[in-house]
Amino acid sequence: MGRRHVGKKDAKDIALERIERLFAMARTEAATGNMERSRRYVSLALRMGERHKVRPGKKRTYCPSCHAYFVPPRNVRVRTGDGRISITCLDCGHISRFPLARRARR
Repeated sequence: MGRRHVGKKDAKDIALERIERLFAMARTEAATGNMERSRRYVSLALRMGERHKVRPGKKRTYCPSCHAYFVPPRNVRVRTGDGRISITCLDCGHISRFPLARRARR
């Protein structure tokens, strides 16, 4: 018996489900304190997204440099100022800056 061929759309859907599952597992491992396993899950999810050309959409939940899942008081510092949000990873020191959304006029 041969293997069943999976189309590109089905492969992307399966990849998205697995990426979401890996990020959920990374969140639980980071909450329990097992940061190395959490980092491994994040890197696996990112690699799977690259392979299937799918963006995970979890931009501010992990460090793009060391792939550590952010647990706010433990390994990340968040500051606002100068019209932007600065997210500092306390594991590797990488700083990510995002523009602060302006309030809508009424």
